[in-house]
Amino acid sequence: MIKSIKYLAYRLLAVLMSLFVIVGCSDDDDAEPYNDVGSGTVKDIDGNEYKTVTIGSQEWMAENLRVTRYNNGDTMPTGLSNAEWGGATSGAYAIYDHNQSSADGINSPEEMVAAYGKLYNWYAVNTGNLCPEGWSVPSDDDWTHLVDYIMDKYDYHNDVHSDNINGVGNALKSCHQDGSPLGGDCDTSEQPRWSSHDTHYGFDEFGFSALPGGNRYADGFCYGIGRRGYWWSSGESSWGSAWYRHMAGGDGFVERVDFIKSLGLSIRCVRDSD
Repeated sequence: MIKSIKYLAYRLLAVLMSLFVIVGCSDDDDAEPYNDVGSGTVKDIDGNEYKTVTIGSQEWMAENLRVTRYNNGDTMPTGLSNAEWGGATSGAYAIYDHNQSSADGINSPEEMVAAYGKLYNWYAVNTGNLCPEGWSVPSDDDWTHLVDYIMDKYDYHNDVHSDNINGVGNALKSCHQDGSPLGGDCDTSEQPRWSSHDTHYGFDEFGFSALPGGNRYADGFCYGIGRRGYWWSSGESSWGSAWYRHMAGGDGFVERVDFIKSLGLSIRCVRDSD
């Protein structure tokens, strides 16, 4: 109930702030984050526009990447068979299979992309050209900085399998969820949204609006839409694996995991430091 009131208070504050012209900015981590979803925008080379949000000293995309080309204009393969996907050692993207029952309500690849973005293997990340100019796929340290900042400044926890709703993951998740106790637009069965859970729900404290776009495994199988979100970092953990971050609908924490580079995951870009 406290978080519900706090969420509504932030939204009211955002409306009031929109009545004024705000001048000035700060890169200081001690500055309060700008909690208005849509605090900025950025376009990729295809012309797709993304909302952005500033949290501490970092500016992040508030939507999953949908681009089909690298920022130097080079094309990116897609439509790979399961065998081709698993054997790829260069960049490629995929679209989650909308025919799965877990994707109920999404009726085409285009609707899937609009809802959850595309899934990219790590080799696309490693080109350094996946995000718009001036932006990058976040490093492992960038993700760690985000989580640590929210824990340190706002006293959220990042404990695995905790029943405490005040987790970093819940603070970063979109509030759109089937049966969300926040009610209003947050309580929805329409995609994109998180599936219902008795304990955990997103309250989108910072406008990051993380959504569960699932993944594509090396064998081509798509898994997790509506229940799990996975986002690559640019950091390798070994010759064949790299680090990513995971949020689950049934938990409130942000998990750091390494896995094989042929996994297809979502991407959130972060603005390069000056």
